[in-house]
Amino acid sequence: MPKDIHQRDTAQQRSSRLLLAMGIIVLLGALAYFVLTLVVNRRTPASPDTRCTAENGISVYYESAVWPVCEMTEDATLGRALELASAESSDDANYQVVLFQKGMKDTYEDFIGQSEKELKQAYGVISPRKVDLSIDGAAVTAVRCDIQAYYAVLATIEYDSGDVIYVSGLTKLASISDIVNLVESVSLS
Repeated sequence: MPKDIHQRDTAQQRSSRLLLAMGIIVLLGALAYFVLTLVVNRRTPASPDTRCTAENGISVYYESAVWPVCEMTEDATLGRALELASAESSDDANYQVVLFQKGMKDTYEDFIGQSEKELKQAYGVISPRKVDLSIDGAAVTAVRCDIQAYYAVLATIEYDSGDVIYVSGLTKLASISDIVNLVESVSLS
């Protein structure tokens, strides 16, 4: 009997140590996740070196190293829009793109809601979250939608004049600050 008690006591000690080690691993994993989330979502200040004023009246300051493509394009959903892209082709592994369309308050009934619905139809599960952006002299409503390893950034920038800039962007998770910096530097010329 004493041998049996000793074996159970040893087994309980091993189980306790194993549970403690598992708890420490879980806590370290949670801490690592928290730190990585902060690093990925940190806001980095923009270092714009180029200004683009498009024929649709939208001006944006941007980093030419990050956004080598700045041109007017015809988008199936947005129509004529200013496009900034990180590569000439979407086949590039690091491709990210932002489209800026100028309109009026009644151009879309609900631009963000409509865009979220289209993303959900195309990709299935999306997780929209409100994003706080500020632009002098404008009211900004923005969301980011988590789509697997990407973010879709949708925004409406409403000026007192009635002009609205509609923004649609797609980026990898680690590059969200690139799009935030672009949106916060946009203006009407």
